[in-house]
Amino acid sequence: MATEIFVLLGGIGLFLYGMQALTGELKIMVTDSARGAIRRYAGRPVPGMAVGAGLTALIQSSTATILMTLGFVGAGILTFTQSLGIILGANVGTTFTGWMVMLFGVKIDLGLISFPVLFVAGLVRIMSSGALSRVAGVVSGLALIFIGIDLMKDGMGVFDGMLSPETLPADTLWGRLQLLGLGVLVTVITQSSSAGVAATIVLLAEGHLTFTQAAPLAIGATVGTTFTGLLASIGGTTGMRRTALANLVFNLTKGIIALLLLDLIARVLTAGGQLYDPTVALVVFHTGFTLIGALMFLPFIGAFGRLIESLVPERKQAIERELDPHFLSDPSAALDIALSVLRRHVAELSGLLGTALRPGARSPATTPPAAADLQTISAELDAVGSFVSKINLPEGDPRRLERLGDLMSLIDHMRRLLQRASQSGRITVAAYEPALRREAIYFGTILQRIAAQEATFAPGEPDAATRHHAALRGLHARLARSAERLRRREERLRRRVLATRAAPPRLFAITDSMRWLRRSTAHVERVLFHLIAAENQAFAPAPAPSEADEPTPAPQADSAAA
Repeated sequence: MATEIFVLLGGIGLFLYGMQALTGELKIMVTDSARGAIRRYAGRPVPGMAVGAGLTALIQSSTATILMTLGFVGAGILTFTQSLGIILGANVGTTFTGWMVMLFGVKIDLGLISFPVLFVAGLVRIMSSGALSRVAGVVSGLALIFIGIDLMKDGMGVFDGMLSPETLPADTLWGRLQLLGLGVLVTVITQSSSAGVAATIVLLAEGHLTFTQAAPLAIGATVGTTFTGLLASIGGTTGMRRTALANLVFNLTKGIIALLLLDLIARVLTAGGQLYDPTVALVVFHTGFTLIGALMFLPFIGAFGRLIESLVPERKQAIERELDPHFLSDPSAALDIALSVLRRHVAELSGLLGTALRPGARSPATTPPAAADLQTISAELDAVGSFVSKINLPEGDPRRLERLGDLMSLIDHMRRLLQRASQSGRITVAAYEPALRREAIYFGTILQRIAAQEATFAPGEPDAATRHHAALRGLHARLARSAERLRRREERLRRRVLATRAAPPRLFAITDSMRWLRRSTAHVERVLFHLIAAENQAFAPAPAPSEADEPTPAPQADSAAA
């Protein structure tokens, strides 16, 4: 008996590990295509649902699909309502696991043949690299899943004489509710609805359950996975809490309807007074009530989204909530979230410094950025830097590695610009000294336009990304020309100071402020360069700025500004 228990537990463990390995490899292989499909189709409910279902069936993880989608919501690429179609589809896609277990684990026993397949795939995985290694990883994951199912079937012998339809709760509403609760409990413990559904299919195939007892367990597994997401969303972002609540409402609703209609469904699936094949009937039931539930919600997805938004209103979030550690499990989603936070800080710092250099009619006097505001931005930049440093990119992923590098360079130049923004004396001289005032106003105007662009950018709108990047590239080109112009003026002013034996203090102050203006312009130019490159990979509307767009200030300027 002890041996069978160990075999059963080992089978469950192998199944869970195989699912994790399969999901991890497939996520790496299809991430770029998946992100493109989500961006392209998520704006409409029906295509969004199809993409969510297909992607989840492919990578075998609704959590991965939802995290990827939440990354888009957090970055402003999608609205929450637009993401709901994908979330409904992700629930439909999870039912593919049941079909895989039933067909290739119960009907066609692949457990024995999976051992040599695992041996070959494991060798290829270790000895190769690139796409071949990824494919071998996928095959290894599948082999582990089928071996796990085979071990679960062998371990089910422990229930012989102990677990039978007669020993389980009676086939009444209360009995079914008890079984549903058991399905929820198993899913919460294993953190996987797939494991609960797989175990239910195996128990049904071995005769330990009837169809009407297995169905509530499958419903419970579906409902249980939403509680996992709900617990994970506590303390998370607004988007995560909205998604978790929407997922819970959807799954509870479809689960209640399926439970109430179970007798009717059983009669429909019965042929000649007896189920033709209980395991097939269970998988059909599981897929059917999930798909029908999604189709019921689909026409009302806009109203449903507004209801969830009213129940979980938007509010200013602490930086720790925005940079939720759950996103680290999906590097692309983590990069999206980091970019969204950095875009906000670019807008804030540009607005503060732009107002200081170009006062408006309401505040005609120059007021350097307040120390408290700068300290807040600095602390949050440190938090973003720490979050970005924890993003673990898979090997052989140059695109995301380049994007990570752009974000880290963006953070570096933002920190340098923050240091410049705290030098109030130089800002005041630049804003009021006649020799510098024109350049300072020009720089301040560009900063204010950058702030306005980032603050009002709504990527979900048609062609918004293209217009936004065209505007930023224009501002980037102006900054590059301004930096070169300031470099030449600074050189002329330096020669003038050297030619003057007793240069007045005012001339030194002008030289110092011009150096500040030139280096600050160079830092903002680099901020824009890396921001455009990072946004380009997130929104993909246009090529990133080329090296020909780079300004010509000497590298020493950056090192001196550090």
